[in-house]
Amino acid sequence: MDIEFHYYMTYLIAVRSGLSTGAAATIAQSAQEVDDNHIPISVSQGTPQAYESVITQTMNILRPKHNERIYPVFHFIPGDPRAPSAKRRDASSSLWVTTPNSDLANELLDMAIQSDNLYRIGASSHAFADTWAHQNFLGRDDPLNEMPPETVVERVENVLELMRIGHALAGHLPDIPSLIWTDGRLIEPEVDNTARFMDAADHLYRKLAKYKDPNISPTLLDSSSASLIADLRSDIGPAIRNAKAADPDRIARYKQRALKPDYGGGPIPEYVEAKWADAAFNEARESFGQQIEIMAAERAGLIGDALAAGTHISCTWKDPTQRSETDWYKFQEAIRIHLDECWQVLTKRLPDLAQ
Repeated sequence: MDIEFHYYMTYLIAVRSGLSTGAAATIAQSAQEVDDNHIPISVSQGTPQAYESVITQTMNILRPKHNERIYPVFHFIPGDPRAPSAKRRDASSSLWVTTPNSDLANELLDMAIQSDNLYRIGASSHAFADTWAHQNFLGRDDPLNEMPPETVVERVENVLELMRIGHALAGHLPDIPSLIWTDGRLIEPEVDNTARFMDAADHLYRKLAKYKDPNISPTLLDSSSASLIADLRSDIGPAIRNAKAADPDRIARYKQRALKPDYGGGPIPEYVEAKWADAAFNEARESFGQQIEIMAAERAGLIGDALAAGTHISCTWKDPTQRSETDWYKFQEAIRIHLDECWQVLTKRLPDLAQ
């Protein structure tokens, strides 16, 4: 999924669940931040306020070893290889395969909800929703991620094996709302992303509604979820085979939906990448690009390799005495705890993760 679900729809889902617009904004920003938080940062090195960030996305899928915990926790939670949706034409399976609404995905989101930390809930909501969009892909280098020729978006000669990570060979096809596409690996190859996304929205809504009101009646939960899904389906529009990512018309409809009383009755806060980082540091995030270019040139390698080697972007706190009150710091602390706790659960379920 991309920003349309992780930010805009997540905001609408959270507000409709009964959470305040402020809480919904924090959850939605955190959910999208998972994709945008890909630059390692060192803050105020050599001072008592020194701090190292934790990344939740990697920009270099060809070298995932250094980020081996990121994919299974935040993007490709291992699921149930026996799930009907995972049935393949070649009858292959793997304990690593992502499947929608898996027991493990529910457990990890429940852990976040029980923490009562909105930043952690948002980050875990990202991973939970992605079990629908990323189903039948594995967050590791595996031949099960290879796509039939008719599905491969861009075939790069001589690096096919290196591209067998997640849905790299399917490009953005799994992440686009309203898109219909073909996954030739499956017994049921036609994929309707809208149907997948609406199922994700229904389950995420139920989680957040019960978080807001543990005593909500099943009848109210069912009726309010059905209303939400009807609204989101209308905003997404008809399922088609040529849908584009981040469609401005769809986004405009999400923004219009937020003005309705059931969805907060006010505008969705404009999403600004690295808004939290820019509020916390003296250096603007837009300057990071120049620093990365310099590092890459000095190392004469891939940007991802430079970052993977341990090089961090250096920043300083705007106000060291208030660093723990910044959204960036709170998000970082939340994902640090979430990553560690989820990893403990994952390694018990899949011991080979720790190898």
